[in-house]
Amino acid sequence: MSRVLILNKSAKGPDRARMRKTSAFLGGVFSANGKIGTAGRAEINLMSLVFAIALGACVCGAFYLYQVNDIATKGYEIRELEGKIQELDKESKRMEIHEVELRSMYNIEKASQDLNLVNSGEVTYVEINGPVAMK
Repeated sequence: MSRVLILNKSAKGPDRARMRKTSAFLGGVFSANGKIGTAGRAEINLMSLVFAIALGACVCGAFYLYQVNDIATKGYEIRELEGKIQELDKESKRMEIHEVELRSMYNIEKASQDLNLVNSGEVTYVEINGPVAMK
């Protein structure tokens, strides 16, 4: 806001009226006795500015605390999930070892004896010469 101060005490008539119109146009920059009357407004604006800065600082502080808490929580979850991944990797390796053991020839022979399977002596293959459809 700009302030206009006319220092012409000898102004009479239209100049004096123009000064009053200018002061009314500027929203009461001059008081009725011609002195600058903005001391009260400056305090209100200063208090408003201090309040706005304090409010902004509180909002920024609350947002900072939220972010720190969120990051700490996510870090805990990440550590927990990493532990779970390691546990599942160990389980996967145990399962692979168990699969290899079950596929070994020793276990296959043992299972064939337990199920009373008979070893085949001779294997014969049937050869078909010609176009024949198979089911």
